[in-house]
Amino acid sequence: MNVMNWSQELARRQRVNRTSNWITLFANAVGALLAEFYFVLGGAHQMVNANTGGLSFAWVLLIVGLLVLGAHWGNRREKPLHEWYLSPEPPTAPPSLVVQRKALRAPLEATLISLAMWTLAGLTSGISSGIRPDGFNFIGFLLMFLSVTGLSGGVSAALVYFITERVWMAELPLFFPGGSLTHIRTFRMTVRRRVMVLFVLEGVPLLLLAVVAYNQAQALVNAVDPTAGLTALLRLELFIVGIGVLSALTLALTLGRSLITSVEDLLAHMNSVRQGDLEIPMPITSNDEFGALAEGFNAMVKGLKQEEVVRALFSLYVTPEVAEHAIQYGAELGGQLADVSVLFSDIRGFTAMTEKMAPEALIALLNRYFDAMSEAVIAEGGLINKFGGDSLLAVFGTPLNPARDHAAQSVRAAQGMLAALDIFNADQAARGEPTLRIGVGVASGAVVAGNVGSEERLEYTVIGDTVNLASRLQTMTKDLGAPLLMSESTVRQLADRASYVAIGQVDVRGKQAPVSVYTLKGGEAAA
Repeated sequence: MNVMNWSQELARRQRVNRTSNWITLFANAVGALLAEFYFVLGGAHQMVNANTGGLSFAWVLLIVGLLVLGAHWGNRREKPLHEWYLSPEPPTAPPSLVVQRKALRAPLEATLISLAMWTLAGLTSGISSGIRPDGFNFIGFLLMFLSVTGLSGGVSAALVYFITERVWMAELPLFFPGGSLTHIRTFRMTVRRRVMVLFVLEGVPLLLLAVVAYNQAQALVNAVDPTAGLTALLRLELFIVGIGVLSALTLALTLGRSLITSVEDLLAHMNSVRQGDLEIPMPITSNDEFGALAEGFNAMVKGLKQEEVVRALFSLYVTPEVAEHAIQYGAELGGQLADVSVLFSDIRGFTAMTEKMAPEALIALLNRYFDAMSEAVIAEGGLINKFGGDSLLAVFGTPLNPARDHAAQSVRAAQGMLAALDIFNADQAARGEPTLRIGVGVASGAVVAGNVGSEERLEYTVIGDTVNLASRLQTMTKDLGAPLLMSESTVRQLADRASYVAIGQVDVRGKQAPVSVYTLKGGEAAA
């Protein structure tokens, strides 16, 4: 990262850090105001001490002092984290394990510090409220302590944790460039723990308010003039409703929103994968159940990417139709009888050419040649069964590429190969490189198509007399002076027989009787 980019990134991180500090200040201010409302509007001070209630100077000074103490304590505990996160220079190494753990625990640390400060505030307020001329009022101390720590501390702690987590979770990927958080051994705020913590932190204040409401109701029953008591009770009931609304909003805006965002993010990435986008990993922003889900999702996407690579490589080494069939149905030894057309081609004079060309140039020439020939075959639905040095074997009408007009397909493919060869040779001549001549033989008939080999290695191929005949016809193109020869069984299946001419009965090695051979009309001398 260059200096300018790091300057912008550092400014962004400083804004995040300031936001976290403001969240802590805001949450504790809310806690202080709740304490004030609790003791003034709720009338709880009457249960503790008639002289207690209201924001006194000592109370304000206590809260401010504890905020300063908490901030100083937090900065000391989080110093390694801030040194890496707010480094003036771009970090040259990934964060240490200590920094990673502190990054995961940052919201929890801020919450515990806030809760510790409110515990001190509760103890201080409780002791001052319990001291009376006639002795120590333990009930007053306990009620004040639970009110300040449970009400103000509980609400403040809940706000600090859940709001800080919402802001901080987006920063966690910076500390884990490898994308894995769940392997770090540290405290995990699971979804269940979050619900339990929120219930305790928000439930305790409501329970305290219920105790005060019950006490006031009892006093109201025994009062001579209940009017003033009804007013105080009404204020307390309104306060309880306000606390309930605040708790509901806190739950919806923090925990609820966090869960919804995690689910929506997971669904969005699932839709992207469904549409074929495997390049955008899901950010891992927690070490809870959703973090584990995100890690598992990314591992699954990585596996899919690897599978795509394997599938692509597999399709390069075998015909795509064979690869797809093997992936879907597996590969088993055996075959089935099929009526197909077989095309066999070969480069003439290839052996002599190999003696004159360097191996690298020869491979480059073959690759360009086979690329042109393959395009012509595939365009007609042919299945390229194998490349044999300078030869090519293609089949039409197998169970993997069934076609009723496979004979016509094979002949059109052969014609396309000859046309492509003319273009190829023109390019070769422009390069100053040797041109090629080929012979093509096409035969139609029954073959056995299937997997042949062993349990360790299989090959999908076609076996039968039709394959042998196509090979023999290709060899005979040299002697008969035609670039393309077809068997009678192929021509009989063609609709436009006027475009083909019979050469006559020829002896084919391996055949007991002569075979009728055909070629393109006007193509006898094209060889």
